[in-house]
Amino acid sequence: MAAFIGKTDVPLESAVLRMKELLGNARMPLIAGHGADVAGVRAALRVAAQLGGTVDLCRSPGAANLLRPLLDKGLMFTTPREARARADVLMLIGPAMAHAEAVADILEGQPELSAGESARRDSLWLCPGGATDALSRFDMLVADADLSMIHGILAMLNAVARSHPVDEDGFGGLVGQDYEEIAGRLMTARFGVIAFSPEDLDPLAIEALSAFAERLGEGTRVTLLPVINHPGAQTAALVSSWTTGFPPRLGFARGFAEFDLWRYDAERLCRSGEADCLLWLSPFEAKAPDWKTDLPLIALARPGTVFARTPEIFIETEISADGGPTELFSARHQVLQPVDAEAGGMGLSPPAAILERLLAHLEAVAA
Repeated sequence: MAAFIGKTDVPLESAVLRMKELLGNARMPLIAGHGADVAGVRAALRVAAQLGGTVDLCRSPGAANLLRPLLDKGLMFTTPREARARADVLMLIGPAMAHAEAVADILEGQPELSAGESARRDSLWLCPGGATDALSRFDMLVADADLSMIHGILAMLNAVARSHPVDEDGFGGLVGQDYEEIAGRLMTARFGVIAFSPEDLDPLAIEALSAFAERLGEGTRVTLLPVINHPGAQTAALVSSWTTGFPPRLGFARGFAEFDLWRYDAERLCRSGEADCLLWLSPFEAKAPDWKTDLPLIALARPGTVFARTPEIFIETEISADGGPTELFSARHQVLQPVDAEAGGMGLSPPAAILERLLAHLEAVAA
């Protein structure tokens, strides 16, 4: 495997010892990135707790959008398996549905548990944004509305569900009759499911969507299905939640986990100067931070990752390293599941192995 201090190729142990020096001398070390597998996230949380640092593994698109309404309001969800077996009406929202494995899997099934073996699923897609070709093999109503106006579109649907009149001229690219048809299909469902991606909907839109589903639920069964297309971020959210009780925007400066979406935002911490050393974790994609930082930078990332400046330490890593299975969130099934190591891996150490070596040195110093 390749490990670098600056641009110099060094043994892994030398890079880990230099990591210990940089992180151990930092006032507020920050671990950020796109998540990892279960073992990697656990190790990252332990490193942050040992150092009294902060963690923000909500850096994938939309990763934080679902957290705010969950924390502020609470949401009722179903699973892809239940949706495939029971949803006689399925509404998709947003262009991210085009590349969601879970959605294609639902559309390929039939709602046998709610409507019998001969039943057909009534499917519609709101605001596809020109991505309809990806699911063109499925028969569905396409409502090509303007996603940038989704807040008003959801308000119009909510109004129809509450029997309030809507303007015939409509809003957001849909006329009044379109709103009545979309809401009507869901209102007459036996088991309606509304699937969306936090990539497409911000927290306020998700709250509005939840209010619409709650109103529909007064007369029938309608629930939401958030579809996560970034396994690393969701793995981090789940592991952090059961380990600390909070999603992974955390600080350990006072000796215990504290959660705050704004306070522990990695980009804000870097810009404000509150953090003074950044450990960037990106084992899934060769992606650097999308903001500039002058902090000492340690990168555990995929080979080929290009940074704005050379990291102080760069250790190449991958999740599917040859040698054993791991646990990771499945984009298709939307649950954590074991994943076997892929054949033909690059032979790089996974993040957990590197972070465990770092922890051994940190704990030795603390002892």
